[in-house]
Amino acid sequence: METDRLPEGWHEESDPEFIDRKYDPRPVTVFRHVDHGATLVAMPSEPNAAHTESDTYRLAVADEETTNFGDVEPFAEVRGDDEALDAAETFAEAYNAEGGGDAGIEAGKRAVADERETGRK
Repeated sequence: METDRLPEGWHEESDPEFIDRKYDPRPVTVFRHVDHGATLVAMPSEPNAAHTESDTYRLAVADEETTNFGDVEPFAEVRGDDEALDAAETFAEAYNAEGGGDAGIEAGKRAVADERETGRK
């Protein structure tokens, strides 16, 4: 994903070693906040199979740096890489505006939900 739109303090973890693309080549994108350690993940919602909706991504967040996706809390589903990046950008902006932490995570979730509800970005 093209991530130069992410606000200050956030970076994409480039090709994390813990992500196995052997059976599913669709991207899993991991964003981390440099100072707070929050982890934002955009990952496929369904396994890569003929009967599934293969362009749907789930956004999930953890309040600390993690490589265990069992630790991340899903909060939204979007269609496609571009919409996933838009939602990540929206989340990160709201997180930063709130100053991070639990309040930042909740603000980010609300901002993504509001954006999806109104259909604007």
